[in-house]
Amino acid sequence: MRIVIWLGALLPVIYGMIRFSTEWHPEWLRNFLIFLEPYLHVVLTRFPNDPLKFLTDLSGNSALWLLAVTLLLTPLRVYLSINLLKYRRLLGLFSFFYALIHALLFIGVDQQFNFSSALHQVVSKPFIAFGMGAFVIMLLMALTSTKKLFASFRSWHKLVYIAVVLIAIHYLMSHKTVSLTHIAVVGTLFALLALRLLKR
Repeated sequence: MRIVIWLGALLPVIYGMIRFSTEWHPEWLRNFLIFLEPYLHVVLTRFPNDPLKFLTDLSGNSALWLLAVTLLLTPLRVYLSINLLKYRRLLGLFSFFYALIHALLFIGVDQQFNFSSALHQVVSKPFIAFGMGAFVIMLLMALTSTKKLFASFRSWHKLVYIAVVLIAIHYLMSHKTVSLTHIAVVGTLFALLALRLLKR
C-alpha cells in the first residue's frame, strides 16, 4: 500500500517533469503522450505558457487533494470498517510537501525572498493571508507528526479543521471566477470534515 501511495503522491511531480521536458521528448514518447491525452484529459505535450502559474496551481491543487484523501481515512474506518489510518501520516506529509512547494514558489520565486514585500502581500491580499495561515497550521502538524511528539501535541492536530476552512477560502478567492467545479471541490472538503465531526 505504501508503494501505491508513493506512486500516486508523486504523480504531480512526474506530470510537471513531462510538461517541462516536452522539447526533449523522443518521437515515440511524444506519440505515446498524444495518444494518452484524450483519455487522461490533461495536456502532456505542451510546455506551460506561464511556468510559475502552472507550478503554483499544480502544487496547490496537489496539496489540497492529498489533504482530502488524508481526511477520508477516518470516515473509511468509521463507516466502512476500512482501516488505513496507519498511512495517514504519510499522506499528510505528502500534502505538506506540496504545500511547502506552493509557499516557496510564492516567497522564493514570485517575491524573490523579499520578506518585507511578501509580508505586505500577505497583509494586503486576504486570499494570500488565508493560504499562509493554512500553511502555518500544516507546518505545525508536520513538525509534530512523529510518534513521540504526536502524543504530546495531539490536540494541535485538531487545527486541521481550521486549516481546511482557510484552504477552501484561499482556493475560491484565488480564482477570478468561481465555477461549479470549484464549488464541488470545496463541497468535497467540507463533506469530509462533516463526516469526521459526525462520528464524534
